[in-house]
Amino acid sequence: MALRLFEPNLANVRADFRSLYVADVDHGYRLDLIDLDEFVGGLKRALAAERELNKEIKANSDGTLDGLAAMSVFGVTPNLAKTKPAPNVRAGLLPRKTPRPCTGAA
Repeated sequence: MALRLFEPNLANVRADFRSLYVADVDHGYRLDLIDLDEFVGGLKRALAAERELNKEIKANSDGTLDGLAAMSVFGVTPNLAKTKPAPNVRAGLLPRKTPRPCTGAA
């Protein structure tokens, strides 16, 4: 039997499962789960981060997210990066901070 997370009243819940529900101010009764608050908190943090990212994109691109998505199909994306791109680290080709003098044999 599947259990609903929220129940307005316990009349729809079998008697042996009623002890699994606790009173909830907003929904009547909710299933007492150990990690529910942690899970919902993680979802809320992820949503807030996405909203911040969307605000930043809109502020830096002078367009809408739908417009940016449409432009990306054609390979046109606005430069939204505020920092330098990461250095190319393939095969150990990192840029040197200071030039080294040549000490090779003549």
